[in-house]
Amino acid sequence: MSRLPSLLFVAPILPAETGNGLAMRAAVFLEALALDFAVTLLVVPVAGGSHDAQGFAAERARRVVVLRVDDKLDPLWDLCSRVLDPQARANAWAAYPRPALCRYAVTPCLDAARAALASEHFDAVHVMRSYLAPYAAPFLKPGARACPPTASLDLDDDEALTHGRLAVLLGRAGRSAESLVAAAEAPKYERLEAEWLPRFGLVVTCTTAHARKIATMLPGTRTAVVPNTVALPPCPPRSRGTGKHILFVGNLSYLPNVDGLCTFVVETLPRLRARFGAAVTLRIAGSAPAPEVTALAAFPGVEIAANPADLTRHYRWADLAVIPLTAGGGTRIKLLEAFAHQVPVVATTIGAEGIAAQDRVHFLCANSSAAFADACGELICDPPLASRLASRARRLVEAGYAHALGVRAIREAFMPSRVN
Repeated sequence: MSRLPSLLFVAPILPAETGNGLAMRAAVFLEALALDFAVTLLVVPVAGGSHDAQGFAAERARRVVVLRVDDKLDPLWDLCSRVLDPQARANAWAAYPRPALCRYAVTPCLDAARAALASEHFDAVHVMRSYLAPYAAPFLKPGARACPPTASLDLDDDEALTHGRLAVLLGRAGRSAESLVAAAEAPKYERLEAEWLPRFGLVVTCTTAHARKIATMLPGTRTAVVPNTVALPPCPPRSRGTGKHILFVGNLSYLPNVDGLCTFVVETLPRLRARFGAAVTLRIAGSAPAPEVTALAAFPGVEIAANPADLTRHYRWADLAVIPLTAGGGTRIKLLEAFAHQVPVVATTIGAEGIAAQDRVHFLCANSSAAFADACGELICDPPLASRLASRARRLVEAGYAHALGVRAIREAFMPSRVN
């Protein structure tokens, strides 16, 4: 029996089948890569949540190493953080030369990663997110007995685009210092990716548009598109109720989610309750609610399910799901989850971005509070339309966004000769 080639998978979060989209995407990659490689997982926990799903990772990786980073902060970032005046501190952070999530990627941290894996040789190195690319440096050089490992990078988010949008959102909210820092992140990511992407033989994105952008920026770079995917739950025929149970699912500390929710509760929900009565209820289900989200529970018709262990019962409760985002990047796994559970959706253009879903075919698109209220009202008043949208959306996921298809796309991108 031939030996599987060895692969180092560098991730910013421990892969998990449930939770936030980053952890779920990492889980699909780990599942796929473990079929063709002996995987060593190196978690550099700059995205948090590094100890919640050890079982999933341990079953698929031959070794899991969680790197300690909190004691290896870049002294320059630490110095910037010590500035007392908030505006001056924001100016210092904006002037920091690399993206904020690279603030641990300094010599002590890279040395610790090298030491933790000193006895291992890798045939391939795969890195998730551009801000972790520097952590690949110690492992991309040829060993004493081998050629350099093949290298791949997963860019499931267009970081420059996302931070540019966040800057606009923060500015609109009057948070000028934070907007300054976010705006400065966009060109930092452009510089970082211009430096690091040429060192990777394969660059993976989650949308065709992002892959085209990379190909334009770096002609000759091999790219592959691996969309975000979701597990397909059993979906028995639904008997809809009054249509007045509205669900939002997501990371409740992520600024675009917080902003979208607050706008929906203050501007859209009252319109719906005025039209359809007090039975209209919004359930907010997700992790780590920010104080602004927790405060929404004081509004009539709002309930919060914080840190739910399982979202299935919430999707079964829902008559429709809403994604009222005006900022963000990548693609929304929450949209695919609602589709997979056959729950009709109202979303903004950004909420549905990057997914091959069509307005009035798979969901209803609305980009203002008034339009959002009208779209939700249309679904409440027209159960046959809601059912048609939900059925088509489920078929869309089955055809292009199911986990099994994601696993196959990853295997084809990495080792096409091994996929029948």
